Amino acid sequence: MPDIDRHPIAEHNSMIEQIPVIDLADVVCDASSNAATTAVDQIANACKTWGFFQVVNHGIASAQISEVWKQTHALFALPLEEKCEVERSKDNPWGFYNRELTKNQRDKKEVFDFTRQDFDPIYQQSNRWPLRHPDFKATMLAYQEACTRLSLNLLNAFCVGLDLPADYLHPHFEGNHTGFVRLNYYPVKDPLADTPSSHSQTADLGIHHHTDAGALTVLLQDQVSGLQVYRDGFWYDVPTVEGAITINTGDMMQVWSNDIYKAAIHRVRAMDARERYSIPFFLNPAADCRVCPLPSVIDANNPCRYQPIVWGDYRGRRSDGDFADYGAEVQISQYRT
Repeated sequence: MPDIDRHPIAEHNSMIEQIPVIDLADVVCDASSNAATTAVDQIANACKTWGFFQVVNHGIASAQISEVWKQTHALFALPLEEKCEVERSKDNPWGFYNRELTKNQRDKKEVFDFTRQDFDPIYQQSNRWPLRHPDFKATMLAYQEACTRLSLNLLNAFCVGLDLPADYLHPHFEGNHTGFVRLNYYPVKDPLADTPSSHSQTADLGIHHHTDAGALTVLLQDQVSGLQVYRDGFWYDVPTVEGAITINTGDMMQVWSNDIYKAAIHRVRAMDARERYSIPFFLNPAADCRVCPLPSVIDANNPCRYQPIVWGDYRGRRSDGDFADYGAEVQISQYRT
């Protein structure tokens, strides 16, 4: 298949005008209420078109977000040898890493991943925390809980938009989800520029094109642009909006919706002038969840388009490919009927 990372950037960036900024106040109260209808319709339309939207009145306090940014900047400012004390491995994906692959191409970035405390049914591994920075762990786990609450409210709106009860998908998430937070650092200088040749292949993008594997992503962006979404042969910049959080749909939501909602193809440009930080929370279902199109999206004119996907298997194969080149990356297209 052609490398779509080589496709052009849109000359006139209409993404800024088209991606909605959605007020979540009524969705947070009750996504199935009449008051939430406008927001639910906006969310459903965004999921059907760009796969990206922004939310305000999302319920995460600005003071909490500020502390998360502070701890994130401090982590990546640590000496490399201290960050490598909590380096991820093939068996344990939690911790620091600076040579991640996307589509078997190295990304120009550093990351730090953590999941729910003492809950990892896919890998049976524990989080790794910086040893000499106790405030970091507490801050990050609290933020993860805040993202979970926001994500479940968004999940309600996604379900209502598919003519289902708001809590239809909750059994696959509430109390047993396998979501995780990633801290991203996109430096100007390649972090492996001075390392041995085994990792010296060019990292020409911050992260190469991909879709997120899970249900939805809650993303904090700083004010340095770089995130782009792909549509109709062009790349479009996803704008940053002061006080808003960026949301995008993932593979499992595309499968559940039988292709009504689109898993957004996106990437991050390599930084050449200013460093960039971002913090995604990936809402993922329970490890044993079997994902297949939902009843409300299947009829005689819209047959089921996917075989069931066991989430834990899919997630494991995807994260193995982040760590090293194990061949073609698993995609939901492989499960099409």
